[in-house]
Amino acid sequence: MARASIIIPCKNEGDLIKATLESIMETGSPLPYEIIVINDGSTDGCCKFLQSHRSSLPGVKLINTTGIGSSNARNLGARRSDGDVLVFCDAHITVAPGWLEGLVEGLLVRGAGAVSPGIANMGEKSAVGYGMTWNEDLEAKWMPHPGKVAEVPIAPGGCLAVTRETFNEVGGFERGFRVYGYEDAEFSLRLWLFGYRVEVDPDIIVRHHFRKRHPYPVTLGEYGYNAIRMAISHFNPARIGKVINLYSDLENIGQLVAEVIFESDALEQRALYFHRRKNDDNWFMERFLIPL
Repeated sequence: MARASIIIPCKNEGDLIKATLESIMETGSPLPYEIIVINDGSTDGCCKFLQSHRSSLPGVKLINTTGIGSSNARNLGARRSDGDVLVFCDAHITVAPGWLEGLVEGLLVRGAGAVSPGIANMGEKSAVGYGMTWNEDLEAKWMPHPGKVAEVPIAPGGCLAVTRETFNEVGGFERGFRVYGYEDAEFSLRLWLFGYRVEVDPDIIVRHHFRKRHPYPVTLGEYGYNAIRMAISHFNPARIGKVINLYSDLENIGQLVAEVIFESDALEQRALYFHRRKNDDNWFMERFLIPL
């Protein structure tokens, strides 16, 4: 029986992280699983309850960091886990019976590279997204109910399952990203380009708390850096130019481009990825009718 590692990056989540853990543990599963919380430099004390000897949620593994960013927090959790299946969850969700078994089935029975559930708005039960796509401005957009298990361009990071074998084969989440932005999109894109399938199972619903703003600072420049790094790692020259142009209003856009090209390993990564991939970015955009 496959063992699952539920990996939850957390930063300034207030009471939401405790509610998330309670939902997962109270729902339970016939599958063996562990829960790992990566407290990525929180300043609100949201994970103190896990450090208490009298914690009401014993058995949850807590890893404290000084702030390594959303992508690398996920990678750290994966390295410190021991499950055959890795399930990456946001720290502000609730789950329903069968959620974990359904995700594992998609990986081990259907052979998907990654599987996500439908993501419902916790405050509006009728609002559910079934995977995500991009518009012409590289903005993530929710997709409608597909009727059955379906292939999607992007598995949302709010809840995403992948086998450890596949995760290691593709290199995990992008290690060079800053703070937050494009983690799930880049990971899903890389899976597709490397020849894996990304699916959504509409019969599994996870409820997600959507916030009006981040509980920690995230700048447009950090989004821009991540977008440019993703583009240089995966896109053809014309599409790279389009992505840079999307952030052309930033005063430091030239500096961001220079940092990605000259101060990071993005070009080396590009060469490695282009050598390994089975599909190119034109194939991906045409396959999912993305106008970028």
